[in-house]
Amino acid sequence: MYIHEECEATCKEYKKMVKERSAKNQKIWTLILVGFVMVLVSVALFTKILENETGLILYFVYGGMILVGLIVAVFISFLTISEKPAFRYLYKEIYDKINLEKGVFYEYTSYEKGDWDFNKIGGIFSKFCRVSLRRHLKGTSPNYNSFDIFDTILITGSGKNKHVHLNGMYFVVKKSNPTLFQVRTNGKPHLKGIKYDRVEDIEEYKVYLEEGKTMSNIEHKFMETVTRLKRNLKAKKVYLSVTHNEIHFAYVPKVPIRKQYNISILQMNEVYNDFLDEIRFIDELVDTTEF
Repeated sequence: MYIHEECEATCKEYKKMVKERSAKNQKIWTLILVGFVMVLVSVALFTKILENETGLILYFVYGGMILVGLIVAVFISFLTISEKPAFRYLYKEIYDKINLEKGVFYEYTSYEKGDWDFNKIGGIFSKFCRVSLRRHLKGTSPNYNSFDIFDTILITGSGKNKHVHLNGMYFVVKKSNPTLFQVRTNGKPHLKGIKYDRVEDIEEYKVYLEEGKTMSNIEHKFMETVTRLKRNLKAKKVYLSVTHNEIHFAYVPKVPIRKQYNISILQMNEVYNDFLDEIRFIDELVDTTEF
């Protein structure tokens, strides 16, 4: 946990980075706006586009729409802050403190690039999803379970056809399991080569079990764990996929750990504890299989 002296230096550096990032964004959007206005003026003065009806429509309608959009973007850049200083600096500092105080080694990276396949292996969402990471934590839990935690966005399509399948947290735990089982707030399984039967819905969840199998005690225990985690995590949606070699758990938090406004020692310690809770939930998932 942080004390005031420790927090002061970290908060000061974070606020400095936020200020610099905000100034950069404001400058970029302002320059784009000024440049576009100059283009509009130049087109009006040095071309004949305004001399016909089609040109007038293109100039005032489409030019006006772009101009309004840019004005809004500039306005937003002065009201909001970037989340990148939090992920690139603040959260790394907090994980470093956790490693130091707990005597552990959790490997943290932000905005990591790579050909991620955890979604295909878990089969929770479409195999065609593009994976974009904000935060990735890799390590071994207090009960010696190897895990990966991702703050991620899973997307298919683009533009008007863009569909966000997950904007939240995705956990992967290495664990051998005797069952193939999924619990979902919505949607259906996407695990390649496996056929599922939809079991009668339990509460607000859709439940899927490997074709030809029946619900056993372990699946019911997983249902209890998912229900408890959804409540404790204050999650809007939850997804569980139990495969033969791994446990995959994803959820959409009501309040995600993203950008931090007016950072203070209270907020720092809240994030510190939230990160520890995420790791604790790893063991809670695995302990379900030990009943």
